[in-house]
Amino acid sequence: MSKNNIGRRYAEAIFSIGNSNDNVQEIYESLNKVMELYLSNEDLKNILDNPLIQMEEKEKVINKIFENEKESIKNIILYILSKGRIQNIKEIVTEYLKIYYLKNNILDVEAIFSKEISEAQKSKLIKNLKKRTKKKINLKVVIDKSIIGGGILKVGDKIIDGTIKTQLDLLMYKG
Repeated sequence: MSKNNIGRRYAEAIFSIGNSNDNVQEIYESLNKVMELYLSNEDLKNILDNPLIQMEEKEKVINKIFENEKESIKNIILYILSKGRIQNIKEIVTEYLKIYYLKNNILDVEAIFSKEISEAQKSKLIKNLKKRTKKKINLKVVIDKSIIGGGILKVGDKIIDGTIKTQLDLLMYKG
């Protein structure tokens, strides 16, 4: 089974638990923390991935790290660990966020410009995208100095290239 399918199956089950307990956001934050720790802390990764270390020892490590978390959230993390899916934590978190965005009608948009845009410009862009897509917009602005002017929007799986270079290229091919 592919990593994305594994991630999706676990994310759907975890989201369902979060939805019924009304702590979807809290679970996301905890899963994200697990992912960041697992991907950035080589010692933790080695402990959790090592087949020679007993599950009880791994559980003690997780319990110590997440001692301030609610028991229900700790149980989710321990379940992922016990099923040998901690290596899939990135896919689980990614799929969980996709489900969250879908259920809450949120769309990720990446806007790439040559320089920082003002708050007024951001607001106008969000307002226009919201009007067109009928969704809440989660805007991320990226600066790319190689762009001469204009910008690129990545809306879901679509790319809208409004850079001056692209516009000039289109004019040259038409003419």
